[in-house]
Amino acid sequence: MDDELSIRDISMNFDDDDTIIRTVSEDGDDAVLTRLPSHQWKEIIDFLTVEDFKALRLTGSKALHNLTDPLFTSHLQLRMDKASFFFDGNNYSEQEARRWLSKRTRLVINDGNANISTRRVAYMVQNGFLDSVTDIIAANCHCHSEVLQQLAMLPNVKSLKILDSGAPSDDEDDEGEQSSIASLDGNLDELETIIEVIGNMTSLTSLDIEFDTVVSGSRLTFLRRLVNLKYLRIRGFDLSEGISNMTGLTKLETLHLCHGNFYSSPNDDVNEKDLMFLVGLQHITSLHLEGFDCLSGVGMSPFVSNSITDLVLKHCEESSEDCLSSIGRMTKLKSLHMINSECDDAPIFGSEDLHHLNTLSELKALSLFYVFEEPGDLSCLKGLTALEILNLAYEYPMEDEELEEVIIPLLSTFPHLRKLRIFSPDGMAYSLNNGSLEIEFSSYSFGDLVDLH
Repeated sequence: MDDELSIRDISMNFDDDDTIIRTVSEDGDDAVLTRLPSHQWKEIIDFLTVEDFKALRLTGSKALHNLTDPLFTSHLQLRMDKASFFFDGNNYSEQEARRWLSKRTRLVINDGNANISTRRVAYMVQNGFLDSVTDIIAANCHCHSEVLQQLAMLPNVKSLKILDSGAPSDDEDDEGEQSSIASLDGNLDELETIIEVIGNMTSLTSLDIEFDTVVSGSRLTFLRRLVNLKYLRIRGFDLSEGISNMTGLTKLETLHLCHGNFYSSPNDDVNEKDLMFLVGLQHITSLHLEGFDCLSGVGMSPFVSNSITDLVLKHCEESSEDCLSSIGRMTKLKSLHMINSECDDAPIFGSEDLHHLNTLSELKALSLFYVFEEPGDLSCLKGLTALEILNLAYEYPMEDEELEEVIIPLLSTFPHLRKLRIFSPDGMAYSLNNGSLEIEFSSYSFGDLVDLH
C-alpha cells in the first residue's frame, strides 16, 4: 500500500461479483485493495464504523472470508449474552476464548433471560481472560446478580452502567399491575447485593445506576469507597437519606441525582440541608437535580463556588426566589434548564425574580418550563447577552398572533438568539423561520425526552 494514501479516504463498493476496497489519493488516483494481509485489514477496520464493518462481512465475498477472525472485532463491544463461551454446554478451548477476549474493553449484557454461566465467568475473571475490560453495561441487572459479582473483581474497570427495568405498563389490568409491582419489590435483594459489591470496584471513574424500583438511600454507603469517581448518575434511590455518603467524592465533575424515579416518588422529600454535605465537591461542572422539591438558596449554596457550566433542575417543585439568587451567582453557566410538566406544582417567577439571572453573561442555552406566566417577563433578562437557544413551555398551544407578540421582544432582548423552541401539552410539531431565528413547536408531557441543545 502506498504510504501516502490516507486511511480516511477508504471507500467501499459492493457488487454481485466482488467487493472492492478503494483508497483515493488527493490527485484522484485509486488503488484496488483485495486480499490484504490480516495486519493491514486490521489497520483499516479500526477506522470503520460498526455499520461499515457489518457491510463488509455481509458482502459474501470469498476474498473477505477471514473477516470473522476475532482480530478484527477486538475494538468493538462484546455481548456476553450472545457469546457462546459464557454459557455451559458449549465447548470452547481456552485459546479460542482468549482470542475473542483479547484487548476487548467493553462488555454488554442486554438479555435478562440469558443464562450466563457464573462458573465460567468466575474462571475467566480469575485467570485473566477479561483483564483488558474497562467498561461494563448491564441491563435487567437483577437477573445477572451473581455474574456481576464476579465481574466486579476485574482489576481495570473504569466505567459501569447498570439498569433494571420492569415497571408496569399502562395497559395492564389491576391484577397484572399488582403482580408487576410485587416483582419490582422482589428484586430489591438482588439490587442491594449488586450495589454493595460495586463498592469494591475502587478503580471506577464513572458510575451510572438506573432502577425502576426505589432502593433506600441508606444503601448508598458503598459510595464512600469510590473516591476516584468523576461521573456519578443515580436514579431509583430514596434520597431523603444517604446523600452524606457522597461527601468524599471530591473528584466528581458530573453529578446527576434523581429522588426516586419516573414511576415512583418517595414519601419523604429530600431535606435540602443534606446538600450541604456536598460543599467540598469543588470540581463539579455539570449538575442535574431531579425531584428535589422546595429548593432555596440553602440547597443551591454548596454549588455557588464551583465552576458549574451546566445546571438542570427537573421536576423540582415549589422552588423559591432564593434559589434563583444562588443560580445567579454561578457565573460560569453555559446552560440552565428548569424543566417541569403541567402536572408539577411548579414555581411561578415574575420579572422581579428572573432578574437574578442577569449575571449569567456566558449563558448560551436556557429552558424555562411552566415557571413563568407572561412572556413579557422575559424582557427583564437583558443581561443574557450570549444566549443562543431558548426553550419555553406553556400550558396551551400558542396562536399566531400571540407568537408575534412573543418573538419581537425576544429578538430585542437576546440579540444572538438563533433557536426558539416552544412546547405545550397538545402542541403540533412544526417549524418555521423568522429571519435568522429558527422556531420549533412541539408537544411535551411528563416523562418526555426532548432536545434542549
